[in-house]
Amino acid sequence: METIHSDRLAVYVVWIPVLNFQDEPTLQRNGLKESKRVSDPRAIHFIDPSGFAGKAYSTILNFPYHAPAWDVYLAFAADARWQDQPPVPADWMYQGSGFERSRLLDGRKFADRVQDLLAAKSKPAAQR
Repeated sequence: METIHSDRLAVYVVWIPVLNFQDEPTLQRNGLKESKRVSDPRAIHFIDPSGFAGKAYSTILNFPYHAPAWDVYLAFAADARWQDQPPVPADWMYQGSGFERSRLLDGRKFADRVQDLLAAKSKPAAQR
């Protein structure tokens, strides 16, 4: 985020309980504590005690063993909307194992992809 200065960038950080059971108050405390890792004012933090988002994106991203999607970074086009179903990301990366190496988080590569998505939004419709 520190290399992308656009005020059109919106970042949603979703905290889900994955490694161990956390009741909602514990997840709230842990999310608040860990939110310092993403302290940019463009970031909005959400607590998802049921892990709904992780379960939804597990299917979309084809996570192995139907594990919840976590430690993932999703990039969406400007017109993406969560309606009946979650939107499919334009690109995504993860931290961990189980996918091809091209999906392994590379901050510079991911920032470049986000910059491309932001630039596509600013082009007139005829140029897209």
